[in-house]
Amino acid sequence: MTLLPGTNSSTIAGRSLLAAALSMLVAAGTVVTTAAPAAAYDVRYETNTSWAWTDSQRPKKINIDEAGDVPVGSWVDAKGHQHTSRAYFTFDISRYLGADIELAKFDAKETGAADCTKRPEVELWRTAPYTSGSSWAKPPADLARIDTTKLPDESGCPAPYVGFDATAGLRQALAEGQKTLTLSLRLPAAVEADPTLARRYASKVGLSVDHNFRPGVPTDLQTSGTDCTAAEPYQLVRRGDLGLSAIVHDKDRNDSGGTDMLTATVVLWPVDQPDARIERIDNARDGERAVGRFSYDLFQHGRVYAWQMRAADSRATGEWSGICYFRTDFEGPATPPTVTSTDFPEAGGAKPALPGEFTFDANGARDAVGFTYALNQSGAKTVAADRPGGSATVTLTPRVGINFLQVWSLDAAGNRSAETSYDFFTSDVSPIVDGNLTEIGVPTTFAVRPRMDGVVRYRFGLDGDPEQTVDAAADGTASLTVTATRGGYRTLSVTSVTAGGVEATAQRSFQLLTEPKISATVYEEYGYGGGQGVPGVFTFTPRLPDTVSYRYSFAGEEGTVAAGADGTASVTWTPKEAGYVYLSVVSVSRDGTESDPASWFFEVRDLLPGIYGVLYNDNYYAGGPGQAGEFRFSSAVPDTVEFRYRFDGGAEQGVGADGDGNASITWTPDQGGTHTLTVRSVTADGTVSAERTFTFLVNDAPLVESAQYPKDASSGLPGVPGVFTFRPQRPDVVTYHYAFYGEEEKTVDAAADGTASVTWTPERAGWTMLTVRAVTGDGTVTQPREYAFTVRDPKPTIVSYLYNEYDPQGGIGVPGGFRFSSELPDTVDFVYRLNDGPEQTVAVTDGTAADLSVTPDRGFRNTLTVRARSASGELSPEATYSLMVSTSPTVTSPTYPSGEAAGGVGVPGVFTFAPRMPDVATYVYQFDNGPEVTVPAGADGTASVTLTPTEARWYPISVFAVDKDGNRSDYAYYWFVVQG
Repeated sequence: MTLLPGTNSSTIAGRSLLAAALSMLVAAGTVVTTAAPAAAYDVRYETNTSWAWTDSQRPKKINIDEAGDVPVGSWVDAKGHQHTSRAYFTFDISRYLGADIELAKFDAKETGAADCTKRPEVELWRTAPYTSGSSWAKPPADLARIDTTKLPDESGCPAPYVGFDATAGLRQALAEGQKTLTLSLRLPAAVEADPTLARRYASKVGLSVDHNFRPGVPTDLQTSGTDCTAAEPYQLVRRGDLGLSAIVHDKDRNDSGGTDMLTATVVLWPVDQPDARIERIDNARDGERAVGRFSYDLFQHGRVYAWQMRAADSRATGEWSGICYFRTDFEGPATPPTVTSTDFPEAGGAKPALPGEFTFDANGARDAVGFTYALNQSGAKTVAADRPGGSATVTLTPRVGINFLQVWSLDAAGNRSAETSYDFFTSDVSPIVDGNLTEIGVPTTFAVRPRMDGVVRYRFGLDGDPEQTVDAAADGTASLTVTATRGGYRTLSVTSVTAGGVEATAQRSFQLLTEPKISATVYEEYGYGGGQGVPGVFTFTPRLPDTVSYRYSFAGEEGTVAAGADGTASVTWTPKEAGYVYLSVVSVSRDGTESDPASWFFEVRDLLPGIYGVLYNDNYYAGGPGQAGEFRFSSAVPDTVEFRYRFDGGAEQGVGADGDGNASITWTPDQGGTHTLTVRSVTADGTVSAERTFTFLVNDAPLVESAQYPKDASSGLPGVPGVFTFRPQRPDVVTYHYAFYGEEEKTVDAAADGTASVTWTPERAGWTMLTVRAVTGDGTVTQPREYAFTVRDPKPTIVSYLYNEYDPQGGIGVPGGFRFSSELPDTVDFVYRLNDGPEQTVAVTDGTAADLSVTPDRGFRNTLTVRARSASGELSPEATYSLMVSTSPTVTSPTYPSGEAAGGVGVPGVFTFAPRMPDVATYVYQFDNGPEVTVPAGADGTASVTLTPTEARWYPISVFAVDKDGNRSDYAYYWFVVQG
């Protein structure tokens, strides 16, 4: 499916923009509006999937999907026979099943008219689907005539756009569950036989559908991250802020996958006080989780609360979810737990830092069902009690020195008791290990001494290797021999064991490198030297045992070399190119074990001259014939005194080098395309380097000019032709390929001088671009030239400084600043109308623009229409701007002015609500996020309430009005501060 040309699904929303979107099909141009929030409900532009027409001269035949235009009305053929035809168009509407249709516009393009002086009424019908068996004699059944249009004279003939309101037809088809919609164009029966009224239409027509899917019912409801409960026993919630969440759903999608931003409303109330409802709002998209956040001070201990959620987009509100319930429990166990340990008594002095047991007891708190504990402020853990009000025993391994154990009792809701602290001391009894492991495959001796009495043996081993055992001497010492079989980060564990089986473990960690060592002649690590063709010797020495070969790579050039008996190897490498080189080397042992890669980074000196083009280079086309370019030469070879160069294989020239071995020249190409520059350097002793060739690209794109539509300028109008002239930048140009943006490429022959001109007439306003390529006699195609320009829009632009199309602003009688501007240079004033009011005129005040104030006369949506008028009195096509006007009531208080500190604790204040819409009957307000309260409005539409604050702090009030028909206003929000 496609949107209207020049639009996308995030820039058109709502009924008010439908007309703007449709008008983009007309030469009149577009309405410019203020920015809109992204939305997935949208005006979508559908094209028909099929078309057909019937002919009274062939009453048993139907023409389906035949190429060419479709006739409507009557005409006489060459033999004098009169034909009468009706056209039918089928649309796929399956994507709109279940959607609310706000507006649907059918549009067609006239391609022919029998008599342009006559403007017939044209009817749009909804019919049953046509088939191959349909015909003039057996037409598809007529279901309803849904619109009639008669175009005004200024529409043009043939008219590029004919529009009909197809809303009723689309709504009825969807209500019937139809997946296709068939619409028919015809002339009224009374004039259908008049040949002077006949029209022809393009077979491709459109249907612009302004639609929206209502949000679905929220699912996966959770109370603070836990699946909610709908039946007793209700989940318990402890003290703290609550997040009541659910996943929201909405079927609206635009072509790029964008979705509506939904407003999720979460309502919460105590079960025993259902009128005390509190709402919270969040925003989320389809499939996302919306959260209503409620502060802890809204809840009371031991009370049951209920909540539910619904979602709304900017057009429709979905159904409420099911109801969730929870019970609050804010009081933890009354007494802190007791902690005891025979292994680590608090007053028993330092004990060995070995695992020991700790017992936690609820200390008489019968609601305690578990314990939370943390040793030395590490991550807290939880253990269940053996019974409510009971105890639990855990085994903990302390650190050496002072230890801090914190313990709390927990009830079923997770509330904590007061904290119990338990401090104790331990001594280090792990063995002392002396020694250092540095090499792989080399036996290393470690001396071990005990820290506790009675050690008789040691278990030891490197991580991942088999554990070994060695007996201790009479004094508890021992000697360990450790051989690392692999490198990396290794940990040696040594455990001392007493005759009674008590164990203590010490660990030592080592980093063992496996990559081989590298040394080199000529090309030192991080060094600079040598050059192309200058060899260097690289020697590899192993770190892994039993190395038999090496794999290496010089800048991606791979190789293998066998190791000698001592495990070393050497390779000689000669660079072909200058620059940075990365050498990577891996050793391979006899058993296939590979080391980590060793790296060696160095730079090879460039013995050839360096060439740099300031304007011209080998990456992209630049400059052009006749444009001079600078070329710079450099040399890294000492004593360079001269450079010899030639362009495109021509005669060689020379230029002297400065003291740093640099020089520059300037050269001007006489044609575009690919060119070469070849350079050699010369040293003081007459040595001439090898040559380096630099290939560069000169832009050969043709030049473009137009008097009517200058480049990067706004000019012309839809329907005004322009001449575009192409000039070559290569010799022997014979043709040009050109294409205007969005159109197929065309070809024009060049004149003898290589130039060509084409005339092009824009159909619509806005930015566009012409792309041109030249072709020479030998078939060479040049680079493209992109020539951008803008066709002026005949419709005025409307900008609002207060009101917009989506968020209610201002109010009835509140003026808003607007700016009307026109791209037509002879505009002298603008004719405008607000809603169904009288037309007014404002003169231009700034070039072809006017600034003015417009005062809305009603709440909710207002419509402003504007036309520009020229000095000759000609009116432009109409632009439309839709604005939302706030209906929120005003709130005033002499005691507590908005945003100010005033009054005091216990000082009552009178708050007066005044309407911004007619016929207000009641007001509904919330004070300090409390329950909603309804008060009646007086005869003048106002109401007053007295409120008394109880604390010195900020207080919020929210209020909306309800008229006699039950229509709600927008919300008003009022904040004030109570003095301390």
